[in-house]
Amino acid sequence: MALVLGLLLVADEALAETPLRVGVLDYLGSEHSLAHWAPTEKALAAALPDHEVRLVALDIHQLDAALAAGDLDFVITNPGNYAELEYRYHISRVATAEGDQPVASTLVAREDMTGIGDLAGKRLAIVAPEAFGGFQLIWSEMADTDRGLPGKVELVVTGYPMQRAAQAVLDGTADAAVLRACMLEELQAEDRARYGALHAFAQRSVEGTDCAVSSPVYPGWPFAKTRATSPELAKQVAVALLQIRQGNLWTVPLDYQPVHELMRKLQIGPYVRTGPVSIREFIADYRDWLIALAAALAFWALYSVRIETLVRRRTRALDQANAQLKLEMAERQRAEEADRQHRRELDHVARLSILGEMASSIAHELNQPLSAISNYAQGCLLRLKTGNFTTSDMETASSEIAAQANRAATVIQRIRAFVRKRESQRAPVEICDLLDECAALFDAAVHRAGVVVDLHCPPDLPVISGDKVQLTQVVLNLIQNAIDAMSETAPEARRITIRAEPARDSSEGEGVCVSVRDHGHGMSGAAMDHFAEAFYTTKSEGIGLGLALSHSIVEAHGGTMRAQTPEDGIGLRVAIWLPVEELE
Repeated sequence: MALVLGLLLVADEALAETPLRVGVLDYLGSEHSLAHWAPTEKALAAALPDHEVRLVALDIHQLDAALAAGDLDFVITNPGNYAELEYRYHISRVATAEGDQPVASTLVAREDMTGIGDLAGKRLAIVAPEAFGGFQLIWSEMADTDRGLPGKVELVVTGYPMQRAAQAVLDGTADAAVLRACMLEELQAEDRARYGALHAFAQRSVEGTDCAVSSPVYPGWPFAKTRATSPELAKQVAVALLQIRQGNLWTVPLDYQPVHELMRKLQIGPYVRTGPVSIREFIADYRDWLIALAAALAFWALYSVRIETLVRRRTRALDQANAQLKLEMAERQRAEEADRQHRRELDHVARLSILGEMASSIAHELNQPLSAISNYAQGCLLRLKTGNFTTSDMETASSEIAAQANRAATVIQRIRAFVRKRESQRAPVEICDLLDECAALFDAAVHRAGVVVDLHCPPDLPVISGDKVQLTQVVLNLIQNAIDAMSETAPEARRITIRAEPARDSSEGEGVCVSVRDHGHGMSGAAMDHFAEAFYTTKSEGIGLGLALSHSIVEAHGGTMRAQTPEDGIGLRVAIWLPVEELE
């Protein structure tokens, strides 16, 4: 008998030492959480004297880890976290908190924000994406306001406790924050000087609370047992909770369907989509797009019918008009034939004009090599007749004849390359080489006009990128204009100065400036206003396209062209600025 009593005492002592571990979701700091649920701890300790009731404050991640390790017997958490833990660890609620702070969210900010739509493009501080009142309720509200709004908001995750989210707004690292309902009022009551600058926005009217609320109110926090907790112990705890009359009040488990509907809409927690998407889910996800597509297809069908009707009507009208057109064909053919004849005459005149412009240059350039060839050939014939020649003399003469023939061929190739049709081709261009080639082309024209050309081109100019033929055309056009402008100038004063020098444009950067200055009659102020304007000319026989085309070519190269009156007031100076570009 004594042995049995001893064993009973040992068993009672072992049972008295059995702890009852209750994990409490901590969102404001462990001291706050333990103090808030202290009445529940006290009531359970009184109702269960054989257990050591121990509340453990854990944040949302620690709570998950503790359940995974099997370290808890009961859990007090928010409804959203409960729904996920119920799915993952099969916990079940035995009671629901009653008369506690409402389960809702509050949006707070310092700046002037009124509606939830004001969050677009802003930074929103949250404790964690998994937080129910700290984020998910506002996430749902944003999606209801505008489906694209959540993607326009930058989330700033601060972690627990929730005061960090409010502090992020005060520090300027976030524009707004999500707090649990009534937390703003608690913070301002504790430290008005610190949190007084914050205000709630996007508020809605909620019965039963004076706190500012920005979301619907959901069922209160559940008190849930873990899978390993015995039903007998869970029943004792449930009875003890329902008998509490002061402090934390509890009632029978409430319906958490609104929580599940919210999580299903957001596809979080138990409703995270992991498998293949069904047709129903696809339609639900893209309903608006599908409606828009159906409307577009219907509009397209109606439009196609409309177009088909109009085409048939137009076909009938064209058939009727075809008969009338056949009657006009003979007259039109005669008119077209006359027009073609007129165009052929104009083309013939244009070819003759071009040939006249180029003939003097060709003759001048070819005269010297052809004369040299003739002289060497006649000398060879004379020596052959007299017998006064050596093999060395004939080799020298033949070499000179070949060299002069190559020179003539080079002139013809240069002129042919200048006048042939071709696509624009960009390549590195040495300005001095360009001006030397231009000099070979305009040499005959300036000599015929009695004009002296001064060419100044330093050898160290930077290389530009451009179409060499087009730039040659621009320079030749400016030189021809300069020659024409000095037609009435005294012969001894006819001088053209061509100068190339590096120049920096204030807005475009480094470049090269090529200027052509003449000593002709210059341009009046009115003519300056129309410089390089299409179809405007001061020449009696001009058509006003030369400078306009040159201006277009320069602009296509990223440069500028402007006319200036020289410092001495005589003649005109036209300056072309071309940028120095990085060559690929």
